[in-house]
Amino acid sequence: MTTEAVIDRNSRRDGGGRRRLWALVLALLSASALAMNLGSAPAAHADYPGPNPPQAPADCAKPWVILSAYGTGESTDDGHPNGTVGVNSTYITALKNSLSKAGVANGDIAVRNLYYPASAVDWPWAYGPDDYWTSMGKGRDKLVEEIAFYASCPSRPTLILLGYSQGAQVIKNAIAQDAVKGNKTNSDEVGAIVNIGDASRNNGQIGMGQNGQMLTLNPDYSDGSAEAARGGLMQRLAVPDVFAGFLGDGRYFDVCRTDDAVCNEQAYPGSDEWLDRWVGDFGDSAIGSNAPHVMYRNNGLDQSPADKVKATAVAARVADRAVSAAVAQRNVVHPPPDTPEHVWATNVNVRAEPTTESGIVTVIPAPTTVYVHCQKHGQSVTYGGITNDAWSYLPQQQGWISNIFLSGPAWMPGVPECH
Repeated sequence: MTTEAVIDRNSRRDGGGRRRLWALVLALLSASALAMNLGSAPAAHADYPGPNPPQAPADCAKPWVILSAYGTGESTDDGHPNGTVGVNSTYITALKNSLSKAGVANGDIAVRNLYYPASAVDWPWAYGPDDYWTSMGKGRDKLVEEIAFYASCPSRPTLILLGYSQGAQVIKNAIAQDAVKGNKTNSDEVGAIVNIGDASRNNGQIGMGQNGQMLTLNPDYSDGSAEAARGGLMQRLAVPDVFAGFLGDGRYFDVCRTDDAVCNEQAYPGSDEWLDRWVGDFGDSAIGSNAPHVMYRNNGLDQSPADKVKATAVAARVADRAVSAAVAQRNVVHPPPDTPEHVWATNVNVRAEPTTESGIVTVIPAPTTVYVHCQKHGQSVTYGGITNDAWSYLPQQQGWISNIFLSGPAWMPGVPECH
């Protein structure tokens, strides 16, 4: 039975009183959490549902796109665009820094917000106009559209999806749709996913917590452990296999504190225990300027300098892993034209044809990296008591080098045969 169905069942059982209480409390808590989190930012949604802050239409211009899904109630005004305060801002900065370390120029990165209601209840004065599940569903569908759009770009930019709280649940549900996980063109478009405080976290998914893709933190930011019976406050949803990977080669990463019940709730969503305790657990986790659910950021107004440093370090650690995965995935979609190989010898001749009888095009004077386009069998060459007939074409030198002078096996794995 789904969480929604269980909630509806209990609403009918007690005449709807519990459901009304659930909606009212969530609305009030969301409003309080937003006020605490934004600090001195202007009041949000004074006349909700007002227009979203300006954002240029999506295009195919940049090779890298960070698509940020903010948490409940975090859509703000023109001076504070969605996702530029709080947790999303911290991780956007970390991802951009990691991309820079990977050699990606800042001008090649677009940072975009996923516009969706991010609301809790269908009361306009309380972060409406939608209830939580409708809001999450709208965000899910919007993200599926965004992924399909970028996958249709002739340039095939690489997406890094970033979600916080409800935004993380939006991302998890979007990548679980057949239009994404079951469509190779669309799933290939996603270089990496980073979710923080995911309200749909599934601690019981084997393999991901063990290799650190799902990072669980103690309150002091040291590595903790995730109990399999715990997980998201609103849902428990597994990461699709196409993104989960195995032994550290996946594209999905998330962070959750052990004291954050939004992503580490004890009671299973929809159960009687959950109905009795979730409001209190949510309040303990998310209310207050230094509540566990917001302590993933490094820009809290009264957050201690030490906590800011620790939050920054965690964000950098996760971003480095995510960018490494995204670079590898980009190489799947955009295979490098040539393979780097190491010349180990000195004064190596590069010839016009794969034979020592051909003219010398150039000489490689010292050990270095060269880029191999393809390889083929040619004249046998003997050096140091070893004989090899494989030759590689070097497009930068516009000639052939005997594989005997390249580190590795006689016939290099991963390098195509010349035709």
